[in-house]
Amino acid sequence: MARRDRMADPCSMAELVGSFVQRVAPVHARCDSVGAALEGLLPATLREHCRFAGVSGGSVKLLVDGASYMYELQLCKSELLSQLQRMCPSAHVRRIQVAMAGQRR
Repeated sequence: MARRDRMADPCSMAELVGSFVQRVAPVHARCDSVGAALEGLLPATLREHCRFAGVSGGSVKLLVDGASYMYELQLCKSELLSQLQRMCPSAHVRRIQVAMAGQRR
């Protein structure tokens, strides 16, 4: 069997990259809009110590650099969630996770 017989139809690199970008663009847009919304929603004192880590399965993950900031976010998490759901409905945010930066979960 010749090598050519085993290969699928050839396509250009531009076609491969184009199809990949089309599949990833909506996910990237959702994450970007949630990150931008969080920038506007978080108070300046929290924004300095908090980092948006991404959206996965309807869950927004925030990383903080101190226990006191984690506590503050826990207190305002429900209000933050309702605002994110209102501002970014296409992201389908269902919950907010807060973790210490440097810890894996």
